Amino acid sequence: MKSRTEMGMALQPLTLVLVTDQFKCERLIRAGRQLAQRDGTTLEVINVAAAGVAQNPEAIEYLYRISKENDAAMMIHYSDEPSRFITQLIRDNRPSNVVTGLPQKSNSLLHKIWMRFEQVSFFTVDHDGKLSPVTLRDRVIA
Repeated sequence: MKSRTEMGMALQPLTLVLVTDQFKCERLIRAGRQLAQRDGTTLEVINVAAAGVAQNPEAIEYLYRISKENDAAMMIHYSDEPSRFITQLIRDNRPSNVVTGLPQKSNSLLHKIWMRFEQVSFFTVDHDGKLSPVTLRDRVIA
């Protein structure tokens, strides 16, 4: 995986939205657009899927369309180690903001990423589309 600078792209402030192949991830993209507009950042939507795991093609197509409507590029990456890939993606691209859904359980991948990247502002989007910053307390409760 190449970083934006390795691909010849200027490193400009970035809001990164991490989605799965579910229709309900639309709320993440829309919240990411609001955050990107507020902070003056570029918006990118990323789906990282485990290699060999079937995805919902209708949901992916839908999320592509929603990304386009929100002036965001959407990329799909396949990896045998999605958590490691996401960690490397954040390390290489140094986003200002990362938007995700809610963690499913304590000590999840999200909690681990929140602890690893203290300089990144993380945000979660609840089921009603409400964007909330990840606080220091959120980061340490695992």
